[in-house]
Order: sequence, then C-alpha cells, then structure tokens
Amino acid sequence: MLKNCFFKFILRLLALINSNNYTMKTKFNGILTLLLALVVQISFAQEKTVSGTVSDKDGALPGVSIFIKGTTTGTDTDFDGKYSIKSKVGDVLVFSYLGYETVEKTVGSSATMNITMKEGGEVLDEIVVTSYGRALNSKKSAASLARVDGKTIEQVPINSVDQVLQGAAAGVSVNTGSGQPGQSGTIIIRGLSSLSGDIEPLFIIDGVPVDQDNFRSLNQNDIQTIDVLKDAAATSLYGNRGAGGVILVTTKRGKAGQKLDIKYRALYGVASKPKTRFSVMNSAQFLGFQQQYGIGFGGGLTDLEIASISAQANTNWSDIFFRLGNTVSHELSFSSGTATSTSFTSINYFRQEGITIGSELKRFSFRTNNTGSSTNKRFNYSTNVTLNYSTSNFIVDAVRGGNTGGQLDNPFIVPYIGMPYLTPYNPDGSLNTFGTIRSGALNSDGSINAGNANGFPNTPFIALNTAAEQTDQENEIRAIIGMNADLKLNDNFTIGGQFGLDYINIQSLFITPPASIRGLITPTAASNAKGAQAESTFRSAQIISNAFIRYDKEITDKLSVSAQIYGEYIYRNVQNEGFTAFGLNPALPGSGSGFTAGNTVEFPGGDPTDATDATYNYIPGVFSSESELALGSFLGTLDLDYDGKYGLFASIRRDETSRFPNNPVGYFWAVAGRWNMDEEDFLSDSDWLSTLKLRASYGTTGNQNVGGFYQGLQQVGANTSSYQGNLGYSVGQINSQSLQWESKESLNIGVGFGFWNDRLSGELDVYNEKTVDLFGSDARSPGLTGFGTVTTNVGTLRNRGVDLQVSYVLLSKTATNPWSVKLNANGNYNKNEVLDIPGGFTGNTLRNAVGRQARTWFLERWAGVDPSNGQPLYLDVNGNITNQFSTANRVYLDKNFDPTYTGGFGGDISYKGFTLNTLFSFAADRWRQNSSLAITEDVGLAGFANQSVTMLNAWTTPGQITDIPAISFGGLRAIDGDRYLEDASFLRLRTASLSYSLDSETLAKTKFLSGLRVYVQGTNLFTWTKWRGFDPESNQATGFFDYPVPRTFTLGFDLTF
Repeated sequence: MLKNCFFKFILRLLALINSNNYTMKTKFNGILTLLLALVVQISFAQEKTVSGTVSDKDGALPGVSIFIKGTTTGTDTDFDGKYSIKSKVGDVLVFSYLGYETVEKTVGSSATMNITMKEGGEVLDEIVVTSYGRALNSKKSAASLARVDGKTIEQVPINSVDQVLQGAAAGVSVNTGSGQPGQSGTIIIRGLSSLSGDIEPLFIIDGVPVDQDNFRSLNQNDIQTIDVLKDAAATSLYGNRGAGGVILVTTKRGKAGQKLDIKYRALYGVASKPKTRFSVMNSAQFLGFQQQYGIGFGGGLTDLEIASISAQANTNWSDIFFRLGNTVSHELSFSSGTATSTSFTSINYFRQEGITIGSELKRFSFRTNNTGSSTNKRFNYSTNVTLNYSTSNFIVDAVRGGNTGGQLDNPFIVPYIGMPYLTPYNPDGSLNTFGTIRSGALNSDGSINAGNANGFPNTPFIALNTAAEQTDQENEIRAIIGMNADLKLNDNFTIGGQFGLDYINIQSLFITPPASIRGLITPTAASNAKGAQAESTFRSAQIISNAFIRYDKEITDKLSVSAQIYGEYIYRNVQNEGFTAFGLNPALPGSGSGFTAGNTVEFPGGDPTDATDATYNYIPGVFSSESELALGSFLGTLDLDYDGKYGLFASIRRDETSRFPNNPVGYFWAVAGRWNMDEEDFLSDSDWLSTLKLRASYGTTGNQNVGGFYQGLQQVGANTSSYQGNLGYSVGQINSQSLQWESKESLNIGVGFGFWNDRLSGELDVYNEKTVDLFGSDARSPGLTGFGTVTTNVGTLRNRGVDLQVSYVLLSKTATNPWSVKLNANGNYNKNEVLDIPGGFTGNTLRNAVGRQARTWFLERWAGVDPSNGQPLYLDVNGNITNQFSTANRVYLDKNFDPTYTGGFGGDISYKGFTLNTLFSFAADRWRQNSSLAITEDVGLAGFANQSVTMLNAWTTPGQITDIPAISFGGLRAIDGDRYLEDASFLRLRTASLSYSLDSETLAKTKFLSGLRVYVQGTNLFTWTKWRGFDPESNQATGFFDYPVPRTFTLGFDLTF
C-alpha cells in the first residue's frame, strides 16, 4: 500500500513538472531519477514468499532440497512436492535431489515457481558407502549389498539397532533372544558361517568398529542409512573380521547450504504381551484333575471343597505378571550447513518399561556430527561424537546370566505352571509378594518356612518377590568417537586418515535383600546373617587408527583408475572386576558398611568349642581380569572403469593378529567385475529397459573371533588347594600350536535391473560360500596328555542360496493424481551343508553332521498313543511302530533350527498429506523344541505345577483316540523324542504406521513451523504361526519360558522449526 501511494505521488509530480518551465523541469528530472532508482531498489529488496511444486515426469518429488544460493536459508519439499520459502527478487533458488540434475532459478516478480527436474547428472554415481573411501552402492560398484533407509526405522520403539533389520534386507536373518528393553538380537547374513566361532557380522558406525552385542545405548533416530555388505567384493576389505558379513551404520549429518533446522520429536506408547497360544487349567479343572488321579492338594478334596476353593480363587497368572509397559521419548535435534561445513546435533531421553514387573530401560543420548572443507574443497574433515548413558533393570529370564529359563524367579514360567487356586492378593487387597500357607511359604501358625518358600508350589510368589525386592541393574556409559580427514595434494593424489574409539563402561549391581525369599537361604539357610550383594565393572576400549593414500586418474576419455593403500591398527582392551559379599545389614542397604566380615565364624551345632563345627559363611568372592587384542593391517584396492560400461575391482589385505601368535599373518583378497549393459549402444533405444547391470565377485574373508583373546596360547589355571592343599597349576584344554582363524571363500553372481524408468527395479544374487578351517575339537589319544581332544582347525561348511530384492512403483503423484503407491519385497533362500567334521558329527540332539544342514535335529520319533491301552508309541530306526523308547532309535529328521527362507515385504501408500507404511517379515522351514509346553503336559509335575487343558483329554477308555497318553504312564517329558519339536515358521506384521504431514502452504502461515508430522504406529501387531507358545521368534533352539517380544502401539509427532 505504501509503495503504491509513493508511485502515485511521483506520477503527479511528473505532471506538475511538465506544466512548468524547462529549467524547473531539468532540475526535477535529476531528483526524479534518484527517486525512481530508490523506489526500484526498495521494491526489489522486499522479501516475499515464493511457493510451488517440484516434480519429475512421473509426479511430485518429496524431500527435494531448496536453498538460496550463497546463503544458509533453505527448506525441503513436503510429501506432495510442495514448498514455500521467503526470498527476494533476484535471489537464485537451487533445487537438488539425489539422482536428478540440479536446477537453479532466479526469483522474479511471480510468487509461484513450479519446477520439473530431470533424472541424470553425476549424482547417480555418487551414492556411496564411505568405508575405506569406496563407492559401494553406485553404478560403478560390483559389490552385493542391501541398504535400509533411516526413515523406515525412525521412531520405531525398538531399542536395539540390530533388531530393526528384521525383514528389511535380503539375506539378513534377525532373531531376538528376549523381549527385555534394549536386548540385542542375533544377526546371521546368508546362513551360518561358523559352527563354534562368531556367526554375526562386523558392525561399523561412521567408520568405527563397535561391539556387536550391545546397541541399547544408541538412538535409532540418529541413523541415516544401514548398509549390509554381503559378498567378498565388499567384505574382503575387512579381512579376518568379515566372514559373517559387515553392517555399516551411517548417522545423520547436516546439509550444505541448509538453514538452521530445529526438530522436536515426542513419542508415547504402550507395550503388551503377544497372543497366548496355549491354555492351562483353571482352578476347578486343575483341582478336579488332581482329585481324579489322586495327585497333590486336590487329591484329597471333595467336589464341594473344590467348588468352594475355585469360587474363592481362580487366578490367571498371566494377568498378574504381564502389564502394559509404557514408552516415552523426547528428542531435540539441530541441523545446519554452510557452503563449506555442516552440523547435526541430537539430544534424546528415552524410557521403556518391559511387559513384566521390574523390567525397564532408561537412556540419555547425545550425538554431534560435524563436517567441513576448505573453500577449494581440497581439504575435508569430519567428526562424530556419541555419548550415551543408560540404566537397565532386569528380571530373571531365559538368556541372562547363564539362566536356563527354568528358574522359579522367572516371571514367564508362572503363566505356564502357577497353580490357579492360589490367590495373588492379601486380605487388604494388596499384592502378595511372599506366599501363603497353601503355597507352603508359611507354616500353619503363620511363621515363615524358608525351605518351602523357595519351593515349586510357591513359584508365583518367588517370581513376584524377586521382581519387587531384588536389584538387578546395569548402568552403562557408552562413547563412540570418530575423526576423519583427507587432503587432495593435486589432481591425482589424496592422503587421509581416521581415528576412532568405542568405549563401554558397565557398572552392574545385584542385591538379594535379607528379607527376600531368596535372601532366606543366602548365603545358606543356616547362616545368621542373610542376603548378598554383587558388584562388577566391565570396561572395553577399542581404538582404530588408519592412514591412506589414494591415486585417481582419467587415463583416457573413457578409462579411469582409482587405487589406494591403507595402513591400519586396531587395539582393544577389556577389563572386568567385581566382588560378591554376604550377610547384609538391613539397616544399611547397598552399603559396603553393611557386609558381614568374611572371617566371621558360626557354629551351626551351637558349640563354639567344637572346631569341626566352625563354618565360614561370609567369605567374599573376588575376581579381576584384563585382556588385550591387537590387529595390524595393510590394505590395497584397485578400481578400473571403462566408459561407465565395464568395471574391474581388486583388493588384498594383510592382517596380523595377536590372537594366534604361532600363525599371526593372513592374506585376504577379492576380485570383482561388472558390465553396465544399459550403457551399451544396442540398448540405448530401449524405452522399457532403464537399468541392467551384471556383476560377479570371488574372494576370501576370515573369522578371528573363535574362542577368547588368547585362544592361540596354551592357557594354564592356578588353584590354591589343587595339590595337597598347596598352590597348583593345571591345563584346562590342549590347543593346537597351528590354530588360526577360520577362512571363507565366496562366489557371488548378481544382476541389477530396472524397467520402465526404474518403475520396477531390483537386485538378484546367487552365491556359493565355503568356510574352511572351522574351529573345533579333534579326537586324540589321551595316553600322552591325558586329554581326549585338542582344540584346532577342523571341518568345512558350505552355504548356497539366492537373494532377491524388488520394488515396484504402482502409482506416482502428479498434478492430477494425489496418490502414490510403492511396493517392495525381499527374500532369501539359503541351504547350508556340513562338508567335513571330525567323527562325522558334533552335538547330541541338535547336530552338525557331515552331509546335512548345520544344527539339524536328531531325535526319536513320537508316533502317538495306542488306542487300546493309552501307552505312548514311537518309531524305531527303521520306521516301525514300537512301544519302547530308546535313544538307539534316534534319526536325522531333516528339520533344522535355522530358517531356510527369510525375508519381508510391505508398501508405502500416500494420499496428499497422509502416508501408510507397512512391513511384514517372515521365516520359514524352522524348527524349535517347545519345552515350555512339555512341562505343562508332564503329569509327573501335576502335584505342584499347573497343567495344559490338553491333559483333560488323557486316555481313559480302550478305543479312545487321543494324543495324550494314559496318566498311569507317568511323566514323559524326558522320553518324548520329537513330540514337542514344532514348526517355528512365522509371518509377522512387523510394523505399520499411519502419518499425516501438514502441507507447506499451511506451514508458511504459522510463521515459525517448517514441518509438522503426526503418526500412530504399531509393532509386532500380528503373528501367524503354528508355534504353541508366546513367540516363535528366538535365537534359542529350545523354547523354555522365554521373555516374549511384545507388541507395541505408539503415538508421536515431529515438529520442525
């Protein structure tokens, strides 16, 4: 308005001047010229909002980076390809997007600027994984890998980064061992690569190798990409650490030219137990069952008494032990960039309760990533710092601390065996965490019975008491620090280096209070003082440093070469110390001042003069250890490219390890080639084929993680009373002097394809991998050494399989179509075979046998129940029915623990601001022993443990058809053969999320928001399986009261300022 009035004033002034004399006119013309220049400058200098839509030939492009050239002011397009940005006339807007040519447009008088981007440009060849400075995910790579975008795992309430890979990448099998928050899983890439050594991949975060078994302290929202390296072309670079594959985690960074973005994220969720796939008896059924067969408490009850007791208590112990676990997350991140530097910083608080009492994880994490370069881009550097602190509270489960799952403290045993006629509540309505007269914890006069309180009938209360009273806690400090720099000396030579540190400090605290149920018998039932306290410290520091020189040269217009040489040194130090003290003073909980002196003498017999009765109950236990491991390496690579069509890659690595002093040196190499057929002239006119690349690789890797840090040394132990009460030394095991790492030879042939402008695209790989020099035991005559075996390199294992990854864009957003639909799927078929092993096999019922798949079940075969008399039937070794159980009738069942088929599939559907994402995961041809169910169908335990409702179908009458033998044959759990070997295949809706993102035009009106996203999400929502238990997924071959993986529901929002 002001500008228009000013223009009108100037025009009137011109008319006035024209009506007067020439002299006056001349003077005012000069003034007028200055005024007009001022007006134009004011007009052009005024900011305005420019908005529009960015698209390609198929439709809208979300996530396009837009910034004002020469400034840090910028924004991104939303899910509909729309944007808005404040700028001035004359500003140059730069539009950049991965895989597209960069577009620059000058702001004019129009407030609308729509951009159509074209595919192409050098950026297509710059999608890289920075490990050792090589491009592994571009048209110029011959390696086999799978990439998981960080956007697919953001805000998923899973607190171990390894678990987010389930179903997301071909050839990657992920199994969790526990639903404890933060519990790590087991990752296997393309089948087992070892029988006794490490089977998991090497994890590298921003170039720093890290502990593969602990990711609870890392914030998954910081992850930009996860790359899974599978064939030798990629993994041979890591030498004797790469046999299990390599997983590269790249965290987020700022963008060059990016304005300061501040993002706040909040999440709230609940976790619940998965579907129960077994049924146990209620009070009336259980007491009636006991009455019918004269067993336990119900064996002496009348019908009237059973009805009365059942009316008083009919407890479903699942309702008592399972809870809705809350999840809360708050995160603040800052991202910015200039022409020569970028910065990303995040701060996160996360708390997740487990689905049972006493299970919890709290985490505080901080990350800052910074990059910079000189103005001429010849010098570049980056720093990555992660600092985390977490506190974990644990319960007794099947995988922690060497537990088997059968401990009565385990809360997940109670839903199976807890007797339903016991009430969980005190008369005042509070939860009973000690027990009752009926459960045996109290005598009839109300006094404590310490022995029975720790007995089987009191199991539910033992588990409740342990969860409520006992402390099992770990406090962890985790730091991952990395620094990289390189300097381009001239057009051909570049030098650089890296330093990295992975530091872990875990303080563990375990307290058994004197007044707790377990405290009643700790250190012994007869000791005067009760209780125990254990503290330990685990410290691990791994340091990596390397330096390189690289040579890049365009030899001709079509031929280019890149070669580099690395020198690397990795050192790891592990320290572990701790103590256990006994006899705690209840008035000084957790204090060292409350420990009973270790030299305290007690006389259980009551006679202090009887020296033979003197007992030392409080002698503390103390331990301390320190281990070191070093690895020095040289690495060389060579890349040749001809005209973008043909490529050749070769690498060789020399490793020297301290683990095997007699055989410290190993050489690992790989060669790979590619043919980009889509670049050939004879395919240039094809309008349906957009990508076609053939590639092949062959090479070797190794596995040094076999046994301990000093596995290659002959280890001697000392005992102060091993020889006539004096100090003695002994050898625990004889090790071969030629012991070395395992080696793997890998062949991979693959094809990358894309049709109709990559609307349908994917990768297909066929592989053949053989591991030789397997770590294990070989038989020896005990006459010379006293040992019947020696630890050495024995055996050979082979994996063959196929990987497939495909994606299909069903619909793309356009100016007239608001829908976008993309489908994706991946799958793996893997069959391994043991080619050689001493003695032909190892193991008992789960065997590694020559000519068969590793971890194949070897069991007696259950044949059902004889209808005439209810006795159990089996098959003998020849397949004939017999009523005699014999281990001599065991056979190989051609059923294996590791799945033959794994994969996942899902889709991304968006409509305007709404987006629906789904991911299904599956594993097939996988078998596990269901020992939890076996317990509930063992009548030998029916006196003190609940039974499955299937036991009500036990044989009673000749001619009856049933799968439960007559009760008179007793408990059969020890002679059931493959009766409880169950198909643990599953199909799971791993994640499903529905989100809404506010459009850019509405955001612009807020004046302060540049992004707003609201979402709801579910994890592990549905599972389809034949497994009769809580959860078929586990890294344990036998299911024995496991902590199941919960299903979660979350609500959250993201705000960007």
